[in-house]
Amino acid sequence: MFRIGLVLCRCLDLQGRKNPRGDFLAIDTTNILFICGGAFSGLEKIINRRLDAASIGFGAQMKKNLDDHDVQGRYFDSATPKDLVEYGMIPEFVGRFPVIESTKGLDVKNLIEILTVPKNSLMKQYKVLFAKDGVRFYYTQCALEEVAKIAFTRGSGARGLRSITENILMETMFVVPSIPDVHTVYLDAEAVRGERKPVLLKHPDMTVEKYEEMKKQGMHNDAVGAEPVQYRSDDDNEEAVA
Repeated sequence: MFRIGLVLCRCLDLQGRKNPRGDFLAIDTTNILFICGGAFSGLEKIINRRLDAASIGFGAQMKKNLDDHDVQGRYFDSATPKDLVEYGMIPEFVGRFPVIESTKGLDVKNLIEILTVPKNSLMKQYKVLFAKDGVRFYYTQCALEEVAKIAFTRGSGARGLRSITENILMETMFVVPSIPDVHTVYLDAEAVRGERKPVLLKHPDMTVEKYEEMKKQGMHNDAVGAEPVQYRSDDDNEEAVA
C-alpha cells in the first residue's frame, strides 16, 4: 500500500514482497521528493486536439507537424492534468503531483556528446574493446554526426545509439582478432552510411593522418596497407585455399 502525498505510508517488507500477507514497514515521506517521468508517446496529439481544434476561414489554425521535435516540445510545455487523465492515468494519481514539467528532446549535438563525453560512453567502450587486441579505434567527427543523425531521424534517442553502432562495427569486431597486422580501425561517415565497411589500416607506415590525406586527394581506394573489412566464412577460406 503506497500513496503519494501522505506523511506516513505502509510499504511491503522486501522479504515478504511475494506474500500479500507479509509485514508492512511505516515510512515517513516528509522529506522525500517523488518524481515520475516517462516518454508519454502520443501525448502531443491529445494536446494538439485541445489547443488547435479544427477550424476553417481566416485565423484558422494551420496543421502542425507533430513529428517535429520542436513542435512536440512546445506542446509538452502546455500539458495539463486533464491531458494526462485523457492519456490514461487515473485522476487520483495525477492529482497528487502539483508540478508538471517537460523536457526538450535530444538534438544531434546532444547525441554526439552522449557518444563521446561520459566516462563510460560508447566510443570509449569500443576503444577499450579494440585495445584488448592491440588495435587502435579511430573515428571521425563526420562519423559521429552521421550516427547521431540516424538516431535523431529514427526518434530512438540515446537508447538507439548502441544498436546503430553495433550494426556498423559488429563484423569488424569479429574480423580484427584474426588479422594480426591490423593496427587501426578507421570509422568515417561513408562506413556509417553503409557505402562501405570500416577501413583496416595494416601497413606500419599507413597512419591515420596519411590515410586522411589520401582521402582528400581521392587516392584512398588504391592505398596500400588500408582496406575495408572483409568477412570470409569457413567455406570461402576453403575455396581460397583450393
